[in-house]
Amino acid sequence: MADALENLSVVEIQNVLRKRQSRVNVLQKRREKLLEEIKSIDQEITTITGTESGTIRFKNKFPLQQVICEVLGKHKKGLTLAELTEAIEKTGYQSGSANFKNVVYQNVYKSDLVARDEKSGKYVLA
Repeated sequence: MADALENLSVVEIQNVLRKRQSRVNVLQKRREKLLEEIKSIDQEITTITGTESGTIRFKNKFPLQQVICEVLGKHKKGLTLAELTEAIEKTGYQSGSANFKNVVYQNVYKSDLVARDEKSGKYVLA
């Protein structure tokens, strides 16, 4: 591949990159539509059977750890675990977990960036 690139001009390389990025954009849009279709099908199956079918893995823009830090950064006095969980959900963060509050707890417990204020019982940025 490196040998092939040496024979191309800068303009030709830019065109190749542009085409590839365009293809990636098309594929990402197609993926989003397919995920929505799967979600719709799962909802219909759930309605008919009363039980959930497969699980959908959500694709969030930012990792949970980063969202936790951003939320706590906006609340200097800290938040309880329930308040933190609710604030994270309000940001649009999606999880397929049946117990999202526990997932949040595990993240704050393992984090060096988050501390628990023993007096108030609230989580704050360390």
